[in-house]
Amino acid sequence: MSAGRKRLLFLHTGGTLGMVRAAPGPLAPGHYDETVLPYVRGLETIASIDGELVCNIDSSDMTPALWERLGGLVAAHIDAVDGIVILHGTDTMAWSAAALALMLQGLPKPVVLTGSQRPISELRTDARSNLLHSAICATMDVPEVGLYFGSHLFRGIRATKSSVSAYDAFSSPNCPPLLTMGVDIAWGPVRPRPAGPLRFQPGFDPRVAVLGLFPGASPRQLDALVDDGARAVVLRAFGEGNLPQAGWPAAIGRATAAGVPVIVTSQCLAGAVRAGRYQNSAAARDAGACFSGDLTLEATVVKAMWLLARGCGPAALGDALLEPVAGECGPA
Repeated sequence: MSAGRKRLLFLHTGGTLGMVRAAPGPLAPGHYDETVLPYVRGLETIASIDGELVCNIDSSDMTPALWERLGGLVAAHIDAVDGIVILHGTDTMAWSAAALALMLQGLPKPVVLTGSQRPISELRTDARSNLLHSAICATMDVPEVGLYFGSHLFRGIRATKSSVSAYDAFSSPNCPPLLTMGVDIAWGPVRPRPAGPLRFQPGFDPRVAVLGLFPGASPRQLDALVDDGARAVVLRAFGEGNLPQAGWPAAIGRATAAGVPVIVTSQCLAGAVRAGRYQNSAAARDAGACFSGDLTLEATVVKAMWLLARGCGPAALGDALLEPVAGECGPA
């Protein structure tokens, strides 16, 4: 290996990028060595690449246990490489990015998740470009978990999938991209290199429920989630965090009295929830709800799971949720 080349590790979890179509059937996971590795060999001019098959699944089958396995592999290999690229399905990529960002405290090198809207074996695919640019990002001084798609490297814990059909399928509504790959490379708010060692902090409590509101939604749905054993409930409310007045503040009060925090987030992608600007959000706050600020839905849920697993009690969860750990909230 020449002195100018970096050493990268590719961790493959499945997803559309490596899928094959068994005509006339649907897309399904293919064999990693046959459908992915041949298409990345051109990267040998800039990097020496090793690959490891972690799993080969549709990303809708991703679980917290697999998040922890991925995080453990990153922690085990990061000292021996210059960067890591994780090949991942798009549907839950932002969730995995959020989980990795929380687990890998003080990450000294780039970890980049990527995938594609079309399989790499197809002629009009976005997979090769995403792989190429993700590998380049993984050789750069970006010491955090990123998500590369289209032409942008996003902070992973700030990203969300916003399109099922566009090649620019992800966005980061409340944080500018870390890198924009055009004719030139434009830099954004990359976090500074940490001073201390990497601290691997796995653990997620999956007993977090998500409930989307709609006009006419019954507050008994919240009671049912509490009765079913949820340890926290995320309410996808309207606008800046507004909920219906009829029955919902009382249901929030019952949940919080039972020791189940209710976290209010928004159905809008951009902006932040703010309690008290409108009467309806003030009523939710007064009933005991906490608010997620400018966290994405993915970051809100995953961070709640992570905090609960660390023993964070109901009274402390709201404040802990808004205390930045990996650049997930507040100023970019």
